[in-house]
Amino acid sequence: MKLALLVGAIAAVSKLATAKKAEWEGLTEAQVREKLDTKLPGRLPEEKRSAVAEKVVSKMRTHGVLQED
Repeated sequence: MKLALLVGAIAAVSKLATAKKAEWEGLTEAQVREKLDTKLPGRLPEEKRSAVAEKVVSKMRTHGVLQED
């Protein structure tokens, strides 16, 4: 019983992660920055937001999921 619950939880987390990843794939750099600007304002100060956005864009470019403008 516990094993079935564990497997179900892992499957749900995996499905959620796949959906979130698909939501971000294929975006342009401008779209990624805009999306981050809407998600981060209450969480980080302005100077940190730009640094985080730069890191996210850089990682997406490295992984090949960022669409060229």
